[in-house]
Amino acid sequence: MNPLIINASKKALSIILLFCIFIYITVFISTVPKNFTIKQVDGKWTATYPIKNIMKSVNNKLVSLAQGDYKTTSNGKDAIALIKASLAKSMRLLTGGLIIAMILGLFKGIFDSRRGKSKDSSLKILLTIIPISLPDILIVAILQTFAIWLIQNGIKIFRVAGSGTWNHEVLPIVALSILPACYIARVTALSIESCYEKEYVKAALGKGCSGRRILWNHVMRNAFGIIFESLSNITALIISNMLIVEYMFSFPGITSLLMNSYRSFDSNITIVTVILIGIIYFALDAIFQLLKRATYRSLKEDAA
Repeated sequence: MNPLIINASKKALSIILLFCIFIYITVFISTVPKNFTIKQVDGKWTATYPIKNIMKSVNNKLVSLAQGDYKTTSNGKDAIALIKASLAKSMRLLTGGLIIAMILGLFKGIFDSRRGKSKDSSLKILLTIIPISLPDILIVAILQTFAIWLIQNGIKIFRVAGSGTWNHEVLPIVALSILPACYIARVTALSIESCYEKEYVKAALGKGCSGRRILWNHVMRNAFGIIFESLSNITALIISNMLIVEYMFSFPGITSLLMNSYRSFDSNITIVTVILIGIIYFALDAIFQLLKRATYRSLKEDAA
């Protein structure tokens, strides 16, 4: 059998197994009784609620979810329609943020890189590193303060909270894109500088090729693989950033759905929402991995 197929099958099985474990842990946490504790009695550690009964409750909950018991919320609303609407808004926010992050990150990384020069600008690097060091909440607060200042001065382009129009989505998308864009910019700059140290780039420079041609035809093609590989390392950061942005902007996405279901003690919707967040995480990571593999495969085919 083809080694590539074997490796892909192993990778897929490991992801499926990891996702199943994630689902089971999610259901387990939501099923544990609130008064559950483990205390020492007569020198022995004893649980206030039998573990065997908890595991049985977890299995029953998994069966009920598989049978579709989450289709109606605790207050009688259509859960499927609610989940679809919340997921669509979150995916629109995530997609817009990632597209902007990729575009800004790539161009900022190219601008920051030395591109074969001996000196670099510390100011350019600082402008990339400083936003990475700032907390997500502070970035959102700065953007909201800026939007409020604009509104107070009669410029009503952005909305600070809520949804319904494109004005409500601009700031959340921008806030979501800042950290990934800075990370992509830094990785892009470092990968470009690394590529300029390669012999084939030095040879192209020696032959008198233009800097623009070398950058796009040689350097960036090799840098894309490193960029996509690094993106898989910040998948968790992107997802957590999305949840914070949605909460701070009162954006009615999956974060709002999760908070509302938790407050109303609707455990089924809470579990399904957490599982959806997990699906987004694994899907996003898989996309980054596929892009990385496709880039490296294209480079190998060209080299052959």
